[in-house]
Amino acid sequence: MMRSDAEDLPLLNLFTRLREAGLPLGIDEYRLILTALQKGFGTRDRTALADLCRSLWVKSNDEEHLFNYHFNQVITEDIQTPTIPDHLQPEPFSTAPSPPPTESKPEPSSPSVPVSQDLMEVEDEIRVAEAVQVATRREDEVRHNRFLQSDEYFPVTRRQMKQSWRYLRRFVRAGLATEVDVEATIAQIGQQGICLDPVMMPSRVNRTELVLLIDQKGSMVPFHALGERLAETAVRGGRLGRAGIYYFHNCPTRYLYRDPARRQAEATTVVLSNLRPERSTVLIFSDAGAARGGFSEERLDLTVQFLEQLKHHVRYVAWLNPMGKTRWSGTTAGEITQMVPMFELSRKGLEGAIDVLRGRGNQAQ
Repeated sequence: MMRSDAEDLPLLNLFTRLREAGLPLGIDEYRLILTALQKGFGTRDRTALADLCRSLWVKSNDEEHLFNYHFNQVITEDIQTPTIPDHLQPEPFSTAPSPPPTESKPEPSSPSVPVSQDLMEVEDEIRVAEAVQVATRREDEVRHNRFLQSDEYFPVTRRQMKQSWRYLRRFVRAGLATEVDVEATIAQIGQQGICLDPVMMPSRVNRTELVLLIDQKGSMVPFHALGERLAETAVRGGRLGRAGIYYFHNCPTRYLYRDPARRQAEATTVVLSNLRPERSTVLIFSDAGAARGGFSEERLDLTVQFLEQLKHHVRYVAWLNPMGKTRWSGTTAGEITQMVPMFELSRKGLEGAIDVLRGRGNQAQ
C-alpha cells in the first residue's frame, strides 16, 4: 500500500473518504469495525476486510459502488506481518452452554493468522477513535454522538471563525488620502474662520499577516476538515493583511508545504526569513501527540527546535489543539504547553489564541 508515513491509519482514511463521498457513517460505525477486527473478523486478507466493511457500512447498490472505488484507492495490497497480539486474539463464539470443566490436555498450537500491519494497527486506531469521540462531543450543541455529523458541526462554525479572525488586526494608515480628518478639519476652521478644503488622511488598513501551520495525516486525519475550515475562513473571511497557509506532519522540520498532500515543499528557513516581527503572527494547528495519548521525546525535541527558530522571527505565536485540554497531560502536548500558549479548538479557545496573536494575552486556556 502506498502511504505517506508509517503512522497513517488506512482504515481511518477509508472511513473519512467514504464520509466525504456521502455515506452516512458516524463514529459508532467506525468503532464497530474496529471491534470486529479485534474479534478476528476480516483479518484474513484484503478481501475479508472488504466484505466486513461492506456488510457493516453499505446499505444500497449506489453506496456499494462508492465503497468499492474508495476501498481500492486506499487499501491497495496485502502486507504480511506479525500475528495479532494475544490480548487481541478472537475468543471462541458459541450460543451453546459451556461444557463442564474437564481435565486439560496439551494440544498442538494452531498457527496464528497472518494479518496486514496496515489493517491491524487496531489499538492505535481505537485510541484515535476514542480521542475523536471525546473531542467532537459537545452535549450543549449536538444530541447525537456522531462523527462530524454535518457541514456545520464543528467546535467552531464557519461564521464564528470568520468573526474571530476579524479581531486579529493591527490597523495603520496607508495609501492615498481618501478620508476626511474631522478633528484636523475642525481645528483648521477654528484657525482660518472658514472651511476651504477639508483635511484628508489615508484610510486605515489591517497590516496583520497570519501564518497558519496545519498538521496533516496520522492522528490528524479526523481533523482535516477542521484544518481546511480554519484555512478557508482565515484567507477569505478574515480581512487580514495577508494569510499564508503551510502544512507539516507531526512537527515542522526542514520543509513546510503549501498543499495538504505535501508535494509543494518550501524550506522552513525561507518561510521564516519572509516573516516580519512587526506584522507577522503564527498559529499552529496540531494535536501535538494528544490524540494517541503518548509522549515522544523526538517529537518534543524537534518541536522545541522549531519554536526556538520561530521566536527569532515573530513576537506572537499560539497553538490550537483539536483535542480537549484534559487529554494533554502526560503527552507531548502537555510539555509543549510550557513553551507556547496552547488552546482547545473551541470558540473560546480560538478567541484566546487570537488574543495572544494580538499581544493581549499570554495564558493558555
